[in-house]
Amino acid sequence: MLKSPAGVAGLTLTLLLGTAHAQQQTADQLLTQTQDLKSSGLVAGIDVLRAQVQAQTQRQRTIAAENDYEKFKLQLKRAIGLPIAQPVILTDTMPYAAVAAPPAETAIADALNSRPDYQEAKARIDAAHASERAAFGALLPTLRFDADFGGIGQTIAAAHNTYTMAATVRVPIFDGGRTAARRIEAQSEVRQREAELAELRGRIEYEVRAALLDLSAADQQVQAARTNIDLAGQQLTQARDRFTAGVAGNLELTQAQEAVATASETYISALYTHNLAKAALARSLGIAESSVTTFLGGRQ
Repeated sequence: MLKSPAGVAGLTLTLLLGTAHAQQQTADQLLTQTQDLKSSGLVAGIDVLRAQVQAQTQRQRTIAAENDYEKFKLQLKRAIGLPIAQPVILTDTMPYAAVAAPPAETAIADALNSRPDYQEAKARIDAAHASERAAFGALLPTLRFDADFGGIGQTIAAAHNTYTMAATVRVPIFDGGRTAARRIEAQSEVRQREAELAELRGRIEYEVRAALLDLSAADQQVQAARTNIDLAGQQLTQARDRFTAGVAGNLELTQAQEAVATASETYISALYTHNLAKAALARSLGIAESSVTTFLGGRQ
């Protein structure tokens, strides 16, 4: 199972390869059918040539898809530390799993609570405030008590108790310049950390809102691409029936095949974009490691 952002490209190639093989099979079947019709004297020789060109064009697409698929498996084996020569089979295709996007304000609040970089920035502000308080307290007088209690004598029986007590008051009269510099430095550190936190908050809000917009647009693109595939399939079926009945030429059939291929590629591209948008949303929310599998349609 490979359902993570790193595997989205591999799942895309798996789906592309399967689609290319299916289209290659269709093109070969249509070529055989055209040759049979030509042998029966029902179509002209140019129709056979068009079918041969279409079959070879689809063959080129299949070869390219197979090559990209094998190259990705090499990259995958290097990335996860497997021997390059070890066989790898990707069993999954890229899934489509609709995600109910939360409201923007809710998503932003969740991201601020979940993202470790934002929590770390808040901790740096707390540390800067602590340093500021320490700098402001450096000129305050301090009172110190010291005490010592023990025994003195050559033997335990002859020992006498002894003790010492002392109190020290320290007034930092001559440390004013150094303490003032520490105060200014601490205040500057607080302002810098606050500016960093505000900038990070703005970036997180932008990332969340942008991811939600991308997810919504990508989902609509997938739905439109699915409809386009259905329409292209119906077009191919009707063109094939018309060609078999002799009321249409092979040119119409070739155009329908190209429409199916284009619609399939558009759908796969839209599906890839949709999965990337879900991965980007999970990352912007700070839950990529724990929830990206669920976002991509796998099991948590």
